[in-house]
Amino acid sequence: MSAVPSAQSVIVVGAGPTGLTLACELATAGVSCTVLERRAAPSPESRAIGLYSRTMELLSLRGHAEALAALGRPVGRLAVGRGAGVDFAELDSPFPYLNALPQSSVEVLLQQHALDLGVTIERQAEVYDLSQDGLGVTLKVRTPHGEWEESADYVVGCDGAHSAVRDFAGIAFRGRTYDMAPILADVRLRKAPPQDLVLIPSRGGILLSMPYGDGWYRIAVAHRDNPWSREPVTLTELRSLMLEALGFDPEPYDPKWITRFKIHQRIADQYRTGRVLLAGDAAHLHSPLGGQGLNLGIQDAVNLGWKLAAEVQGWAPTGLLDSYEAEQRPYAQRVLRATDRATRFATSTSNLAFTLRRSVLPKLLGIRPVRQFAEESLSGLRNHYAADGPVGGSCSGKSELPLRTGMRVPDLLLSMRGSAPVRLYDLLRDGRLLLVDFEPDGRAANRADAWGNRVNTVVATSPTLGLDGVTTLLVRPDGYVAWVDGTAAPDRRVERVGEALLRWCGVAEYATPGLATVLSLPHLVAAGASADTVTETPTDDLTPQPSA
Repeated sequence: MSAVPSAQSVIVVGAGPTGLTLACELATAGVSCTVLERRAAPSPESRAIGLYSRTMELLSLRGHAEALAALGRPVGRLAVGRGAGVDFAELDSPFPYLNALPQSSVEVLLQQHALDLGVTIERQAEVYDLSQDGLGVTLKVRTPHGEWEESADYVVGCDGAHSAVRDFAGIAFRGRTYDMAPILADVRLRKAPPQDLVLIPSRGGILLSMPYGDGWYRIAVAHRDNPWSREPVTLTELRSLMLEALGFDPEPYDPKWITRFKIHQRIADQYRTGRVLLAGDAAHLHSPLGGQGLNLGIQDAVNLGWKLAAEVQGWAPTGLLDSYEAEQRPYAQRVLRATDRATRFATSTSNLAFTLRRSVLPKLLGIRPVRQFAEESLSGLRNHYAADGPVGGSCSGKSELPLRTGMRVPDLLLSMRGSAPVRLYDLLRDGRLLLVDFEPDGRAANRADAWGNRVNTVVATSPTLGLDGVTTLLVRPDGYVAWVDGTAAPDRRVERVGEALLRWCGVAEYATPGLATVLSLPHLVAAGASADTVTETPTDDLTPQPSA
């Protein structure tokens, strides 16, 4: 074995959607990155399928979502039982639907994005040991061509349920395994359900059916009386369970693949130890009911990417990298609790639960506020972070501003002097923080010049629909509010924006007055951000969780 000197700042272990998204985030921020993957190629058996609205929004921040939308099939409604349902079309999002797309297709597209950004991807590379000190992490890697060592400043384990990184780092993965073993299949149906996306509870069981293109249906069916077995699943067994749930025989045929799997409810004790971090299934596993697994992993990656890049580049303020765990682990815990309750309720054999599922739940979903809560929860749009922010500080200036620290920022249309309106998400393409100054003097934007290439600044005309009372808005690279202010007094506004930038962007690079430039549309089209700012960005048996 020969030691290889460190040539990258971060090693990501695992080339699934989480690992590839993280690699893209790091590369966009200018951090050198290598991805190590044990598999020779992406698996054609896509256990996860479907990207919700918030996940599509996050991928849109870097320009990935448009291609994924073109590949997928939009599903606008989830029918629950034989009554009401959840209407994603009612969501206030550029992506008001569930994008039905197999995980394998997501991986292929993200892999190409990563390669285009200069990421190195090593396949058939198995990590078999890990050590770290205060300066970096060393991995021992085995491939068909030999063994060697890889070193980096940080290592992120995105290597799934059986995470080697998690085990070598000594992080406990606590939880339990359900008694039942659902069946997952991709098949064709001679008699399809009347709705696109159908969730049907039966007595002691539940079925989910969703078309995803070219005549294929993703079928997931669980029943309390079906324990884990190593016996292969037959088409006859699947057909029988579908008949019980649907009330008619859909006649499944021509299975692309069909399998039985275990459901786990587990979460890592910590997401970080020293210079080793975890994301995706390596950090959390939960019931696939609701299809959150793939989405939560991608959201981990987008939350972590810019913070880890800031740490590697040396400008991260104290506590920024630790805020990854502080924000994402509680979010995962909420998902675990919600999916566990839903799974227990959906598969309960009690008469009360059966009545609630068949009669009460459809009626509740017919009530607009209840349905809206369900839609926003499923789609990820309700996820907000702590109001005081991970590095301290909160909004000020007015007590009733429409946004607060930690909230998701909608894809607002910003009016720009002398050019066409610009979508806010387009201004985040380069992975920097974004400061929007709504005052015509542009003094708050001028103040941000001292932070160089860490923050993109624009001056927009005011008012903007949805931001009444806001004079200055600082947006994190992951599309959440870092800081928002309603102060109108020029000197006080400049003082406050300086304090906010110090908290979120660290110590200023230099202190020159500079001139804030109003963004023009040609600059946006050419670079995806303001090209006129002072500086530019430098060049046990754990089964991976399906997400039906």
